[in-house]
Amino acid sequence: MSSPWSEPDGGPTGPSEPAERLPGSDAWRPTAGPPGVPDGWTPAAQARNVQSQNIPSSSDRPVPHCYRHDNRETYVSCQRCGRPICPECMRPAPVGFHCPEEAGAAARRGDGAARRPGSGFGGRAVMGRPGLVTQVLIGLCVVAYFLQGLPGLSGSGTDNTFTQDYSLYGPSIASNNEYYRLVTAAFLHANILHILFNMYALYLLGYQLEQILGRTRYLALFVVCAVGGNTLSYLLNGFNTFSVGASTAVFGFFAAYYVIARRLRADTSAILVIVGINLVITFTISRIDKWGHIGGLVVGLLVGAVYAYIPPRRGRLQAAAVGGILGALFLAAVVRTSTLT
Repeated sequence: MSSPWSEPDGGPTGPSEPAERLPGSDAWRPTAGPPGVPDGWTPAAQARNVQSQNIPSSSDRPVPHCYRHDNRETYVSCQRCGRPICPECMRPAPVGFHCPEEAGAAARRGDGAARRPGSGFGGRAVMGRPGLVTQVLIGLCVVAYFLQGLPGLSGSGTDNTFTQDYSLYGPSIASNNEYYRLVTAAFLHANILHILFNMYALYLLGYQLEQILGRTRYLALFVVCAVGGNTLSYLLNGFNTFSVGASTAVFGFFAAYYVIARRLRADTSAILVIVGINLVITFTISRIDKWGHIGGLVVGLLVGAVYAYIPPRRGRLQAAAVGGILGALFLAAVVRTSTLT
């Protein structure tokens, strides 16, 4: 049987691909690519595969899209072939995820790892209702937006009673110990563009993180990152603190996704570009709560490191570490209150 890399005449695959003759055979194969790239997956071969799958090139779409679902952005790639895959196409592997084709090939070879239900970080590749927690979080933000009186859309602004009761408002935290605002402020938004941007980012990143981490870990990530961003804002702004928005948690998602991708040895250039763009926007627009975004980013790095480097089988240790981070944040807020009253 001829090698899948050989031409009918047994010659090399092309002048742009270095090749070597297989021992004891007339077939040729490309030599190994750069470190971290599977053998035979050369740029020319990748270009042929992209063309055969009708995947938009990186020059046309800077954000990678799933090779099977062209309308879904993703930052996870198959650990065998390198093709971008969305949560629906992820198949768990000993390290990272495989695409359906590679997972099927592994199953035919009798590779038991291809049938493992876990993602390696506590999540499951197939759940009864994928993205359920993400959908609930988005739904809560939308309901809260209506209860705020549709600010920026109905002309009512963001100062109605519901907004006043649940926003991140420094005087209320300091005077009345209303620390629940560190969480509830993440579900409120200032205008229609604010909620649209945050819900899009929450869906895009949250859906994938929920698949990777599982529902409980993912929900903990959202809460702790939201509290982290709002706490840093309260620590530095004191009585002048006033903020709303899920962007504290979204920035935490950016950071956690980056840490997990690094753990998987996946390409992180796309997520770094997105973080960089959002940081530029953060420090360019004056009304944005800069410290809230920075706080969410830092806490996301910490929680992401817990999930990436503590095995999911040691769930109690993970829970203790994440709970310790959350407790430290609330303690810092309490200490800040003592300096203001």
